[in-house]
Amino acid sequence: MSNRGKVALVLAGGQIGMKYNPQTNSCQPTVTAEEMLSWLPQELAGKIFVVDWSRQPSSHYTIRMTSDLVQILSKTVVDGADGIVVACGSDTLEEMAYLTDLYWAYPQPVIFTAATLPSDSRGSDASINLYQSVLASFSRECWGMGVLACLQDQLFAASEMTETASQRRNSFSAPDRGPVAQFIGDRVDILRQKRRAQVLEEKGSPARDVELLFASLGSNDKMVEFLASDEKRELDGLVIAGFGSGNVPPSWIPHIKKLVKDDIPVVITSRCPQGHTRGMPYTFEGNMARLLEIGVFDGGGLRPLQARLRLAVALGAGLSRQELQAYLLEE
Repeated sequence: MSNRGKVALVLAGGQIGMKYNPQTNSCQPTVTAEEMLSWLPQELAGKIFVVDWSRQPSSHYTIRMTSDLVQILSKTVVDGADGIVVACGSDTLEEMAYLTDLYWAYPQPVIFTAATLPSDSRGSDASINLYQSVLASFSRECWGMGVLACLQDQLFAASEMTETASQRRNSFSAPDRGPVAQFIGDRVDILRQKRRAQVLEEKGSPARDVELLFASLGSNDKMVEFLASDEKRELDGLVIAGFGSGNVPPSWIPHIKKLVKDDIPVVITSRCPQGHTRGMPYTFEGNMARLLEIGVFDGGGLRPLQARLRLAVALGAGLSRQELQAYLLEE
């Protein structure tokens, strides 16, 4: 256990590891691990070991790649790490952190962080975000809280946060919830504890091909028809972000029926940022209650991005229909 008492810094790309290259007039992932460690006080840097996992943009990652990352994070804990910081891109941080949280059963904290500007840009938050992430990963107060995101002098629960803007340094929030902790100087101040959903630890790899489809005004049925076609049998599941409380265009219903008949799990959610499904007794075709009648799963209060990841994890774990429905509705 040579890493006992240390924290793992896992490099996973993003602007936090980028600098401007005047020769190419572009930002490139050229920040070395040694340079990142130089942003920290020497006494902290000496307690960190680096795992240089990937320097790709986060928009290049997949569910399966993130699942592989979770295995790497787990190994660092087995090898003795007291905590983990994952430095990645902000584009998919929300999803990567959430997927990791669905699998993370260890008490040691995993802290995802990013930067809204490359590290050498004026006003970059790269060094402060990394520093505060390391403080949180060493903090015993963060043990048992699962996966967190460190941004904007705050810690957010992975299951609650979302990126609400991309052009500001305060781009993340947890609507109606707020952060679970804040930083007061160099101290982590826990504001509240978040009850976590069931953890499906080491119960198979997540399903690879789970798609997400948004309902929109006047949208036709071409995409859902394509997904329901016999030629698309590699589809593992489908999440639909419906209107309001979970309604869809009536032309979608025959194709959804076909997916359900072919034993392809379909989950209905609300496309509203803080929405929730609700099976009202409407008579019009395409209403949420009708979807439940034909065998669609209820996504409850999950945001569409969350429902897609939770469905992928559940399918990989081989949950029964009853177990899957309960898992989707678990808060």
